[in-house]
Amino acid sequence: MELSKQASALWAKKRSEDGRQHWLPLIIHLLDTKKTINWLFNNWLSRSQKRLLMSSFSEKEIQNLVKFLGFSHDLGKATAAFQSKKSYEHDDSLDLDLRQRLLRSGFTQIEDLYLASAKESPHALAGEALLEDFGGPASIGAIIGGHHGKPATEAPDEQLDVYSANFWQSDNDPMIQAPWKNVQRELFEYGLAISEYQDAKDIPEVTQPQAVILEGLLIMADWLASSEYLDFQQTKPLFPLISLDQSCHDISLKERFRSALENWSVDDEWEPSRVELDTAYEARWKFKPRSVQRIMSQEISKAIDPGMVIIEAPMGIGKTEIALLAAEQLAYITGSDGLFMGLPTQATSDAMFNRVSEWLAFLAKIQSGNFVIKLMHSKAQFNQKYRELPNASGVYDEYKSG
Repeated sequence: MELSKQASALWAKKRSEDGRQHWLPLIIHLLDTKKTINWLFNNWLSRSQKRLLMSSFSEKEIQNLVKFLGFSHDLGKATAAFQSKKSYEHDDSLDLDLRQRLLRSGFTQIEDLYLASAKESPHALAGEALLEDFGGPASIGAIIGGHHGKPATEAPDEQLDVYSANFWQSDNDPMIQAPWKNVQRELFEYGLAISEYQDAKDIPEVTQPQAVILEGLLIMADWLASSEYLDFQQTKPLFPLISLDQSCHDISLKERFRSALENWSVDDEWEPSRVELDTAYEARWKFKPRSVQRIMSQEISKAIDPGMVIIEAPMGIGKTEIALLAAEQLAYITGSDGLFMGLPTQATSDAMFNRVSEWLAFLAKIQSGNFVIKLMHSKAQFNQKYRELPNASGVYDEYKSG
C-alpha cells in the first residue's frame, strides 16, 4: 500500500539537541515496532508464554495479531491533540517546521492550533478509542490503551463525542475534520493489510491472561523501538531519529532493523535443564543442603503443574538458595526462561544482587552462554558490582516528546 502525504507527514517523536533538530515520522515508528514485536514473539517469548497465547489460536493467527498490535499501538498519535504537542525542549522552530509539513500535506488551520482539553486524550487512550470506533475488539483496544504500563481507568466510549477536537481538530467543521479522519482510517487499514486481516471483524478477542502477555510484549517492543541508542555513550544505535531535512522515504526499514538487532542481540537465552538434586547445592554454593532445603527441593521436583511456592522459615536457614534452585526447577517444568527477584528496599536489592549474579554466572557456564542481568532500581549506577557488567547502562532514551 502506498501512503498518502498526510500519513507521511505525521510525527511520532521529535527533539532538539545542541542546535540540531530531529524527528521521526509516525509511519516509521509504527513499522519499527511491528518488526520488533514480531521478532520478540519468535525469539524472546518463553515456551510457556507462547503456549498460553496459542491455547485458542494457531501460531499464524497469534502472529498476525502481534503484528497488528505492534503497528497500531500508536494510532492515537495521528490526532490533533498529539500532533499539536510542543517539543520537550520547547523548540518553537522545530514545532513550527513539523506543523508546516502537516499544512503542506493537506491539513488546514493548524498553525496556531490550541486545544484546551488536549491532556484529556493521551495518545494511548486515543488509540484505544479509535480502534474500538473502527470495530476492533475491546480486549485489543485495552492493550493499546495500556501500552505505557497504565491501563485507562475508564472505558474510552465517550472520548470521540466529548473531545472531538482532540481527535479531529474541530468539534463540528467537517472540512477541518476530514484529513484527520481520512488518515486515521488509512493507518488502521494499513495495519489490517500488513497483518493479513481483511476487516476489523477479523481481529480476534483475547482472554485476560493472553492480554497480559500481549501487553508485556507490546510494552517491550515499544520500549526498544522508541530507543535511539543502547548505551549512554550513543555508540550503539537502535532506532535513531532523523534530521529535519529527511523524510520517511529516506529510511531503509530493512537496514534500520538489521542494524538495531545486531546491536541489541548480545545475550543468550537461558535454556533450563533438569536439576540434579544430589549435587545441586554443592555445585552451586559449595555446601551440603540443610534438611529443609533438601525436602523443599525434593517436593518441588515432584510438581506436575506448579503455580506458586511459598517458603517460610527463620533467618539463616537458606531460603535464598531454595528460591534460586526452585526457579531452575520451575523454569524447567513450565518452559520459562527468566527470573525476577523482588526485594523491599534498594539496600536489600544491592545485597541480593551479588548472590543472584554469582548463581547466574554458574548457569551461564553450564550452558556456555552469556546471560543478561539488570539491577532495576533508580540508583543502580552506584552499585560497583553492577557497574562492572558490560551492559549495565541499559537502553538510552533521553527524549520525552512522544
